[in-house]
Amino acid sequence: MRSDDREYVAAVINFFWQGLAQPHSVNEHAAKVMYEALTEAQSCTASMDLVPRPTYTPSINYIIKEIVKIGQRIMSGDTSLYNMCRDQVSANYKTHIRAALWGI
Repeated sequence: MRSDDREYVAAVINFFWQGLAQPHSVNEHAAKVMYEALTEAQSCTASMDLVPRPTYTPSINYIIKEIVKIGQRIMSGDTSLYNMCRDQVSANYKTHIRAALWGI
């Protein structure tokens, strides 16, 4: 793995676990664990995009506007993450990523 690749992988790891990874500690196993975590986070976010926002019965104009925004995000390939998805993935993969960074 190239050194600039290690920097980017460390940046993604630190997005979920602030200050956990240094570029020199990143290895291929850590990248694989991070890929699994990102896949789960993206799946969670995609599911959250489908959840209606208001708890009251909104007007049809609001419904259409919200559905259009969700569709635009999906079609544009928007991969932004909801904080709750990031937090859940962070909790689920913390032990795995630490072990990977330690070479275990």
